[in-house]
Amino acid sequence: MLHNSDIVTLHLPLGADTHHIIGREQIKKMKQGAFIVNTGRGALIDTDTLIKALENGKLGGAALDVLEGEEGLFYFDCTDKPMDNQFLLKLQGMPNVIITPHTAYYTEGALYDTVLKTIRNCLNFERSLNHG
Repeated sequence: MLHNSDIVTLHLPLGADTHHIIGREQIKKMKQGAFIVNTGRGALIDTDTLIKALENGKLGGAALDVLEGEEGLFYFDCTDKPMDNQFLLKLQGMPNVIITPHTAYYTEGALYDTVLKTIRNCLNFERSLNHG
């Protein structure tokens, strides 16, 4: 399937059997100029191999909502901290890469559900305090 696909998308949890599920061998099998999209977990892709494939033109581009080693990068104020994630530094400078800060879930429906569940949880908690 990899050799026929223009776009490969990953939507998997990370586990021992999925760690680097896309690595050197899989990228070799991919169609020249194909694109890869990862909204699962960063370590599904061997990022060193991904960067090399983007640099040498094997892959046409990547859209990444997650990055290998992303812990501490997103949802934190890193203004006064030096950026030491080499994957992020390299990928940010590539014109054929789009990076989003782990927001694949961020849809109108998902936000509505989150707000609704939060309000319900608060109301249920308040009721439990008032009634015992």
